[in-house]
Amino acid sequence: MRKQSTYRQKRVSAPMLINRGLQNDDLEVRERMIAEAFSGGWATERHYDELTDMRNVLTIAAAHKDDQGVLSMCHAMSIVMNNIRTRYAETNRMGVSGDEVKLLREFCGVYADFWLRQSVGMYERCCDELSRLMNDVK
Repeated sequence: MRKQSTYRQKRVSAPMLINRGLQNDDLEVRERMIAEAFSGGWATERHYDELTDMRNVLTIAAAHKDDQGVLSMCHAMSIVMNNIRTRYAETNRMGVSGDEVKLLREFCGVYADFWLRQSVGMYERCCDELSRLMNDVK
């Protein structure tokens, strides 16, 4: 009889790729509250900056993944954000129209869905790239 080895190959489980899944409720509420701040008329410059960061990080990631649907959403958001900036310069308030509110809410959903499908490393690389780009601008 042949001697059998005690070595048993361990099942390799997929590494935990989605850190966002653990904190999704908190993050999604925060992201959706940014959109609601604009629709409610109580948005501040900080809300605008966070929305800009969300769009920029998503644009970098979508360009890397060559996701045309997400890139077109990011392009539409740049138009909305330009409208918000123009309106703020004229009235000193950050408000949005009805169509812009719908797009903001849809953007938050697309943003959350996109990052639920991506790895933490991808998110970190995109954030690092955005930081490098922002430092080059300064």
